[in-house]
Amino acid sequence: MFLGWLKLDHVRVGVGVLLIKDGLIFLSKRKGAHANGTWGSTGGHLEFGETLEECARREAKEEFGLILKDLQFLCVANVIEYGQHYLDVEFLSVLNEGQCPDIKEPEKFETFGWFSRDNLPVPLFKPLEYAVQSFLTQNNYWDSCQ
Repeated sequence: MFLGWLKLDHVRVGVGVLLIKDGLIFLSKRKGAHANGTWGSTGGHLEFGETLEECARREAKEEFGLILKDLQFLCVANVIEYGQHYLDVEFLSVLNEGQCPDIKEPEKFETFGWFSRDNLPVPLFKPLEYAVQSFLTQNNYWDSCQ
């Protein structure tokens, strides 16, 4: 299948984390990258030689200064959106007491907040949308082509 609107000719691996604290979901508004203006969480690209968990922890520390201890697999998704193709792996983590996110990469994020699952801002970044749905439904596979 050929999709002429794709910006890359290969699949990338994305890793993200759905962060929960006191029953609320952490969301950050993206800027300066694909899906600009959507609400996501913490995450990024898997680097060569890195495990999925290492990537999730590295991105949380680089982007928001967070140290994630427990990561729980949440879902995997085949995502063709925003002119790109990703295999995305999402984890769930409950934020440890005493930790507060702080935007460490202001070129990537406009703002952040904690939201109830019934009051999430829109639009959601597609991988995060799948992560939230997995959290609510226990479905752990998504495909944007279906």
